[in-house]
Amino acid sequence: MTIIYSSENKIFGYDETDKSLTEIPCERVNKYRETVRNIQQRKEWKTTGTGANFMGMATADMINPDELPVRITGLSVNGDELVYGVNLEAVGSIYHRSFDPADTAEGLVRASNDFLFCSFDIKDGKLAVCMGSSSFQHIAVMDMNGRYDEYTDGDTIEENPCWAAKKNGVYFSTAGYARDQYGSIAAVSPRAIAFLDLDRKSMTEVVSDDNYDFLHPREDKSGNLYYIRQPYGGEKPKGGVTFKDVIMFPYRIVKGIFGFLNYFATIFGGESLKSGGVFNGTKSKQRSQRDIIIEGNVINAEKLDKINEAKVDEHGGIMPQSRVLIKRTADGSEEIIKRGVLEYTLDGDGNVIISNGRHLLRIDKDGNETHIAKAKLAVNLAVK
Repeated sequence: MTIIYSSENKIFGYDETDKSLTEIPCERVNKYRETVRNIQQRKEWKTTGTGANFMGMATADMINPDELPVRITGLSVNGDELVYGVNLEAVGSIYHRSFDPADTAEGLVRASNDFLFCSFDIKDGKLAVCMGSSSFQHIAVMDMNGRYDEYTDGDTIEENPCWAAKKNGVYFSTAGYARDQYGSIAAVSPRAIAFLDLDRKSMTEVVSDDNYDFLHPREDKSGNLYYIRQPYGGEKPKGGVTFKDVIMFPYRIVKGIFGFLNYFATIFGGESLKSGGVFNGTKSKQRSQRDIIIEGNVINAEKLDKINEAKVDEHGGIMPQSRVLIKRTADGSEEIIKRGVLEYTLDGDGNVIISNGRHLLRIDKDGNETHIAKAKLAVNLAVK
């Protein structure tokens, strides 16, 4: 079995037989970056050298093609091919290609300047896909030629569609917007799990609770429904204003003002206000990545490392324990399968493949857990 996933907007395949990890290239992304790199090289003479300095056209802020805004939005297996979604700057696209990294041939399913493609699931050559803008995403069914029918609309956001195992329909996560007097989005409701019946053209709510978000539904062959449950709005830093906060308030104000001035001097003057200080881009980048936000959860990886070390949990992840994977049977009973889950998929044999942000784990139908491999921030899981 090969586990397909994306990590930091690159696609990987982990072969469990030979324990090997292979990157599967996104040719569309690679070609776009190469085009940008070639354009910059052709224009380099205008922005570098003595002449450019004299004319005031020199710049140190050339775009790094490897840091262009790219987001892998979904992965799925369609027979012998991999289908992946990518948002490249303002263009949303879905492509299909072989799993062979050496094969550079790539086919386009659909591309658009008008909307983005997010997560999707494939069954019998049909994509259940959420598409729209960064704020509004709705469910559509698309064939491999890019033709689609949109089934939901309104002042809502729908995500994580998956095909039902035994019915002609799609499960997905949905939330509504509340607006203020000016028409701006003021709040998002708790996310619920809904089912879209494609035969009846009707939608019903399956799981909801005002205190929780329900995400990433999937149904197994037996009709059991899996989903991730987390506190409404995600895990936030705990605690209110303490006595220590009051005492430290003046110091933090001064520190914040100095930090702003130091940043301003560093960016525009090239030197830090701190004695002997120079701008260290690597250190700054590492610090900015210490805290990440995943579906409303503020994740401090450094802090969680210390917690896991204290628990001697060699396979600990980065997600809060309040984010759990639930299995719901046909009679409505629920069972917590695993805590601290980032994302998961089902392998078709009654097993669950889980990413906790640092590792891939398998939980079999008897509840036994085994470690598969290390995998940093593995999302969009699929199996081949």
